[in-house]
This record gives sequence, C-alpha cells and structure tokens, in this order.
Amino acid sequence: MVAICEFARAVRLDRRANPGRAGDGTALELLLAPRFQTLIENLLGQRIALPPRVLPEYRKGGIGRPDIAFAQQGQRARSFIELKQPDTSLAPNRLRGHDADQFRRFGELPLWGFCNFHSIRLYRRGDMQEQAVILPAAALDPATSDAQADRLIRRHDPTPFLDILESLALAPPPALRDPQEVADAVARAARLIRRIVADQCRAGAPAMLADVRAEFRETLFAHAAAGGYDTSDEDALFANAFAQTLAFGLLLAREAGAQDVDRDAYRILPSGAYPLLRATLRALTQDEILEVLAAGFDVILDTVNAVDPALLAPRAGTDPILYFYEDFLSVFDPEAKKRHGVFFTPVPVVRFMVSATERALRDTLATQGFLDPAVLLLDPACGTGTFLIAAAVTAAEGARASWGEGSVGNEIAALGSRLHGFELLVGPYTVAHYRLLREMKAHGATPAQRLPIYLADTLAAPTEAIGITPHLGFMAVPIVQERRDADTLKRDTPIIAIIGNPPYRRLDEGEEKAITSGWDNGFWDDLKSPVREAGWGGELNTFPDLYIAFWRWSLWKLFESEGAPRRGVVCLITNRTFLAGHPYAGLRRMLRRRFESIEIVDLRGDSRGARPAGIEADENVFAIQAGVCIVTAVATGAARPAGTEAQVRYADAWRHDAFTAHDKRMLLDEARVDRAKLSFVDIDRRDLEDFVPKAFAGLNWPALPELFGFMKSGSKSQRDDLVYGFSAPQVLTGVRLFLSAPEAEAREVFFPRTGTYILDRRFRVGYNGGIGASRHVDRSYRPDLSRRRSRPSLFRGAALA
Repeated sequence: MVAICEFARAVRLDRRANPGRAGDGTALELLLAPRFQTLIENLLGQRIALPPRVLPEYRKGGIGRPDIAFAQQGQRARSFIELKQPDTSLAPNRLRGHDADQFRRFGELPLWGFCNFHSIRLYRRGDMQEQAVILPAAALDPATSDAQADRLIRRHDPTPFLDILESLALAPPPALRDPQEVADAVARAARLIRRIVADQCRAGAPAMLADVRAEFRETLFAHAAAGGYDTSDEDALFANAFAQTLAFGLLLAREAGAQDVDRDAYRILPSGAYPLLRATLRALTQDEILEVLAAGFDVILDTVNAVDPALLAPRAGTDPILYFYEDFLSVFDPEAKKRHGVFFTPVPVVRFMVSATERALRDTLATQGFLDPAVLLLDPACGTGTFLIAAAVTAAEGARASWGEGSVGNEIAALGSRLHGFELLVGPYTVAHYRLLREMKAHGATPAQRLPIYLADTLAAPTEAIGITPHLGFMAVPIVQERRDADTLKRDTPIIAIIGNPPYRRLDEGEEKAITSGWDNGFWDDLKSPVREAGWGGELNTFPDLYIAFWRWSLWKLFESEGAPRRGVVCLITNRTFLAGHPYAGLRRMLRRRFESIEIVDLRGDSRGARPAGIEADENVFAIQAGVCIVTAVATGAARPAGTEAQVRYADAWRHDAFTAHDKRMLLDEARVDRAKLSFVDIDRRDLEDFVPKAFAGLNWPALPELFGFMKSGSKSQRDDLVYGFSAPQVLTGVRLFLSAPEAEAREVFFPRTGTYILDRRFRVGYNGGIGASRHVDRSYRPDLSRRRSRPSLFRGAALA
C-alpha cells in the first residue's frame, strides 16, 4: 500500500504543478510515466526474487514502441504496457484517432497492458484477459487531499492489479507445440511488423526507412503488377513484403546457422549461398530501422527463436512445410489468401502436376525423373516454392524406394541445384528459399551452393542488369549479380521441365507493350498473326492475359532460347479460356506444332459459366471466378514429318461427377496414384481448332459459331434507338425528331451515356439536307434480326469538347 500511496501523492503533486499539461494527453502521459515506472519497480521488487528490467520506452517514442517494456535478465522485451492519461477511457469502442490507431497496432502484441494510471486491462493480442483497478481514480485527482487519497487507497484491494503485473513481468517465451502454432505465431509477429511499418510510412517515413522503401519499390519488386499483385497502395505492398521478408529471413538465418538469431542475423547467412537475401536482411535490421520497429522486432525475434525446427520435419507421411505458408497466410492476411487464392495452389493440385511431370520425364523422355542429373526443372512464377518443394518430396520418395534411406540425403543435396525458380516479390522469394532449405534439411541434405531461386521478372527479356540503381550501397553487388544469374538461367540453361501456376490477369494496352517491348523474335505477335490471317483479328481484344504470356515464354524457353533443349515437358495450371475460341487459336496452333502429346485436365469452375442440368454450382479449386485447367505438354525432340501435330487428349471433371472443389481435389489425388481414374478422350481437331470435344461430343453446349453459318464482330453505335430501325421510314422518323429537338435534348439522345460532348450544329444542319432512303443500309442487328441502319459515316461529324 505504501508504494501505491507514494505513487498517488507524486502524481497529484505533478498535476498541481503542471495544470496546463493536458492537450491531447501526450504531455501528461510523459509527465506521469516515470512515476508509474517507479511504482512497478517497487511492487515487483517486493513480489519477485529476480524481477525483470522495467524499460522506460516512453523516453524514446515512436509508432512501434509502447511506453513500458518488461525484459527478463539476458532476454529481450516480451511484454509491454501502453499508458494513457487518467481521463482516457480504456474501452476500445470509445477510442478515437491516434488512440484507436495505437490500440489496433498494439493489439498484435502477444502480451500487453492498457493503462490510464488508475486502471489496467491485460490483453493477449486483441483479446482482453483480465482487468483491474490500480487505485481509485479520485486518488490521482489534484483536488483530492493527501489524507483523503490515502484513505481511498487503503480501502481498495490491489491484488488483481498485482496479479496482472506479475503476469506481465514473468511472461514466458512462446510455447509452440505443432506446425500450425508455429505458423500462427510467426504470422502474428509479422502482422505486428507490417502494421508498424505501414503506419510509419503513412505518418512520414524516416530517411533510412524511406531508402529501404525505395529499394523495395524500384529494384526488389519493380514489376509487382506484372505478377498480378495489387499495387494501388504502395505503402501497404511495401509493409507486407517487409514483414514477410523479415520473418522468413530470420527463420532462414536460424535454420542455416542452427542457432538463435539477433539483430545481426544477416551475418549468419553465407554470402555465397544467399547473397541477395543476406543484403536484404541487413537492410531490414539497420539500427535506424530497428528504432522504428521497436517492440515489433523484440516480438518477432522472440517468436523465431522459440521455433523448434523438429516441429517442421516430415513425419507420418505428411510434410508440414507444404502447408506452412498457407497456414501462415491464413493468419497474416486472410483476405489476401481469399482474394489471391490463384497464387497459392492447393496441395492436391501441386502433387498431381508434379506426378504428371515426373511420369512424362520417365515414360516419354526416358530419364530417371527428378533424380536424373540431366533433368533441370523451373517454376517461372514460383511464389513461395510449393512446386519445387513437392518435386523434392517426390524425388526423396523415389530415392528411398530405389536405393534405400541412406541415399536420400545425397540425392536431395544434388537435386537442390537443379530446382530453379523465378519470383517477382522479395517476400514470397524469401519464403521460397526458407521452405526449400527446410525441406532439404529435413531429408538430411545441405545445399552445396546457393539455391537457384531468383528475384526476377520472368517475362522481361535478358538485359544483363542494365538500369539497376540501388539506393543502399551494400545492395548493389548482390542485386546486379542476382539479375545476371537470372538472365543466364533464362538464356542459356537447358531447362527440360517447366511447371507452375502463373498469374492470370487481363493486360491493358500499356502492359501488353511493356511485356513484348524487349523481345525481337516475334514474341507474342506470332500468336496473334494466325488469328488475323484467319479473319478473326477483331476478336483479339480478349487475348492479352498474363497466363498467355507465360505460355509463350515457356515455349520460348524450351524451343527458342540459346540453350533451348528443344525437348521436355511443360505442365501449367491456368485460366481455361484458351481451350476454345478464336482469340487463342494461334497459341493452340503453336502448342500442336511444338509438342507430340498434350493432355488436358479441365477442372472448369467458371463462376458465370453454364452448368449441366440439375447442377447448382460448379466450384473452382481456387478462390477465383475464372475456370482453370491443367495442361501437360511433352516434346521428345525427335524429328517429325512436316505437318505432324500433337495428339491432344482431354479429361473433363464434369465427366467424373466432380463439381465441388473438394471432389475435384479428391479426383486429382486419386489420379495421382492411379492414372486410370481419369478418363481421357481424343480431340479430333487440328491446327487452329479448339482443344475441347466438338459440339455435342462432350457436356458442353455447342458454341454459337458452330450453329450459325454467318458471324461477324458487331459495332457499337452507343445510340441504337436513333440509328437502328426495322424499316427505312422508322429510321427516318427518328432522325427527323432528333434534328428538330432542342440542343440539350439532342445532345442527350446523341450521347446518352456521358452527356459530356458538344454536338456540332453544322453537322445537324448538313445532315438535315441529306436524309433519304439512299442514306440507309441493311445490318444484322442480332443473330435472328435484320434492321435498317443510318450509315455510320454520317455520324462522324460530331465535334468532341
């Protein structure tokens, strides 16, 4: 009681001596914080034999720093208290502005107290555990006499407060018991980092943080949009990548060094094995950056050092690393997981595709599959490395079955240098390195050299790192070397297996030009030319898409690059739109001419597409609207007679009664083990024709072009009621009404959607003198209608404002 009475007396004296320190409350908090620190130290000294250090973080300030931190001897801070002035309510729903933002930010802390000097609430992240009254609020009121305040305090039981204080002081390190808890804890720590960085950027980034942000924006993920990532909020994109890179960079350092990590964790990473990651982790842990991260860095270090690597080791036929990032993302950013599910391929899909690739390598290309020293595999949009990890798992199973357990370590160590990947963003890139290293070590393998996963834009032509200007000097050499190594892989390395899930997104005109500008071999246009030559050029507006670009790049890599083997297998899961339709005919022709066999597993899942009668929904294996398919295309490199085309075989998920996402994944799991579970049909079509069965041969309704003898791309007049009619007199009547209408009314008729254009009166007068039957022509208005239309040329006299 004595310590609390002395604290209250000191607070009253301070408030009497400084009556003007109110304002937004910050000044009053700073005035009273030292008194509260002394109180805590006195109380803990009476209750705990070896009390923790009570750190006065209020002296430093900063977005990422609560006012008081508790650090046990020889350890970093593990619990915290955020202080508010005595008049502030602790109820979250009553907080506004700065206080509300701060509460949301500190709501990511594992254990913390929220206190207004007379009351305190104990939180585990955002969940309140306990609350207590420290002393009656009146005892801190400067108008209360000393005697009266002492009586109020003596009548009050402080035990609940002392219990909360002890919980904070003796906070244990995270107890992580299984892979899901590891993923959850790391994700929550990364979420705290993300919030601190994002808030600091929006409030005004200090110089060093601004330099790191510029490094990320201009070099480490300079082409994020090309990968389908949302770039509308660059600070959010940076904070997200920063947090993931720091979290998995620290995990990677701990894994690589087999020791706890600290602020110099980057030094643990061998410069030869992880040159860019080492430099990036160094950038994220500079002294000036750690001042910004403050408590966030304490929390993430404590979490990473609590991870037992044995928890992530394969056991009982399951491999936690395959699911680790999905579990991480479910907590770190559940909305992104839902929104960008296309980037995170379901494990059954991955396993099926890896199995199909392995089978093609063995059965058709006469190799030893992934264990063959000549088999080099590439994921051109590797994300967090799931396909590469699954390939390692398959190779380990194969080595174990063929040569026994003792062979696995050496085989996987050798395989590490043959598993290649490109990734655009440094966050997933870091995760991929960590996950693949963890997978290899789980099989007793240590990479002999760096893992060939590169931070690069796959679709960019090799440029030898021209135009790279790092903001941080120590980043220059590793960034340039990374790009040069990536260009060498693109240009010279004889990859014979390409596998992955490239992004799907329609490209606007500027993006399309950016992708094709660096190529001088007809890249891209050679897919459009056959469509134009067939008379379908007007339909190419739907053609430009990222996944089409990845298909074209894969063909270039396998058949046209300087080191092209001109044989191999490509296995991609993409949007299924290219299976049919004129815009994609050029791609189908190229695939037929380059490969000997093409197998398609059509998983469908178009949210807006047609369905068989009686089927309520056709679910996607991803959380996206566009249907998808898996294509495995194989080329043996053997000479073929001119005009020979690939055998195309097609399996339809609908034919297997698979309409739910669960059923489709189960189908793939079963087909991975027993190929006969998939029923394929031969596609009896050639050249530019579709990759799906002909009308009525499958479950699809026939396409309209197959039913009508005439088809032509339409034109949009934007004013059909004015220019179209079922007869010439009907059109003439409408035009005369338009010409005689007041200016405002005529403008609304002529430009009904925008109303932002000015109608040229001279045009109206000129047209008025020339109307007649000769000025009108017949037009196909709908497939089943024919109408008269006023000639389009007559409406080009409108002047634009």
